Amino acid sequence: MRVVERQFSDLLRHPKDVARDVDSSDVLLRRRDEPDLRLSLAEREEDRSEAFGALARTFRNLASNNQRALTEALGDAFGWVEFLPARDRARFVDEFSRVVTAAAEIDNYEPLSQLIREWRATAEIFAVPALARRLRSPIDADGGSVPAPV
Repeated sequence: MRVVERQFSDLLRHPKDVARDVDSSDVLLRRRDEPDLRLSLAEREEDRSEAFGALARTFRNLASNNQRALTEALGDAFGWVEFLPARDRARFVDEFSRVVTAAAEIDNYEPLSQLIREWRATAEIFAVPALARRLRSPIDADGGSVPAPV
């Protein structure tokens, strides 16, 4: 899908022109000092959501029936998976297949993005063995005990 970029002020000054653009593509509205907005037809977004849900169910099915194929596919998609120890790689594959399905069901992809960011950070640590060893060692500090999170 092609994305047309416009300034937010275009929507205010020329709404019919922006609406015409939305008929054939999504419109990315650039805003100064604020996050950008994306305009899309509701039907187009529903199609995306339905397609993502189908892909998510396919991933979960693959995880249940052919874990090895899914592990290889995710390794190809996320090269950093190579740095994860085998046990953690298996945990990533399992978590990814569960979260991608759950995210599709609630139509909220932030949990999936968060999962990918966290596992990538973990892989970055394992990519530097000295850093991984240092982070696993006890912390020598006089700061007192830390209360459990609530």
